[in-house]
Amino acid sequence: MAPAPVPYLPRPSTRQVQLDRLGWTVGQRYIAYGLRIGLRANDAAVLAAAGHYLPLGWQPAPGGPVDVLYSLRLAAPDAAADHLLFAGAVQLAATPEVAALYPIFADHAQLLTAFRARDRLFVHAGVVGWQDQAIVLPGRSLAGKTTLVKALVEAGATYYSDEYAVLDQEGRVHPYPRPLAIRGAAGQPGQQTPVAALGGQAGTTPLPIGLIVVTHYASGARWRPRALSPAQALLALMDNTVAARRAPHTSMPILRQAALGASAIQSARGEAVGVAAALLGYRAGRR
Repeated sequence: MAPAPVPYLPRPSTRQVQLDRLGWTVGQRYIAYGLRIGLRANDAAVLAAAGHYLPLGWQPAPGGPVDVLYSLRLAAPDAAADHLLFAGAVQLAATPEVAALYPIFADHAQLLTAFRARDRLFVHAGVVGWQDQAIVLPGRSLAGKTTLVKALVEAGATYYSDEYAVLDQEGRVHPYPRPLAIRGAAGQPGQQTPVAALGGQAGTTPLPIGLIVVTHYASGARWRPRALSPAQALLALMDNTVAARRAPHTSMPILRQAALGASAIQSARGEAVGVAAALLGYRAGRR
């Protein structure tokens, strides 16, 4: 299997040295999941605005070296130049609209954090809590994770994430309660929806995984779950793990721990509401 490309992994270069000499005036260090991140700019207002787009888990950190350095450069008002965003020496964006830099920074920083986290393992998955255990729905974008998570929350489950299952060394899932990215009609991006707007609440404590559900939406599909072995469950988690190929020596023990302690099922699904009720009933019957 060919290794996945990682264009978001910056590397030192001559260009980095050149960037460092551009006269940055403000900056802030952060730490997240054992990863140290720097964010600098040549304008205080730009740095403050970028702060509203920081990924979950980023906390201010004291001085010292950083593993990743982001640079936001505001063009002079009278210059016919673009505003720029860099990760290390890699240019991520050049745009005449400074506001366009911030969502690019947010998406890149979230993925890079998931890829390079040192004390957590990020798996693409929706997660809810139910009866003191986690139900984990591994899957990439457009698999229908958010729709099913939304239905589970509306049925009474506790919200943990619609994007990542964040696992610790014991295979427990930690909350990553970003607003749900509920898509609009025809799969178009929709509004970011806080879980409170759905009448639900976010989890606050780590949970062991009780059920792994490998599923995707298919119009007209009937819910016919079949049991998966622990090995099949592990492969489903591994296939959706952000850093599986980068650090298999650390990711595999965590995934094995998570899969061995859980039940696992697989099926295509139709509408989410009925499936959500079935999943919560399944967990209730397993107690």
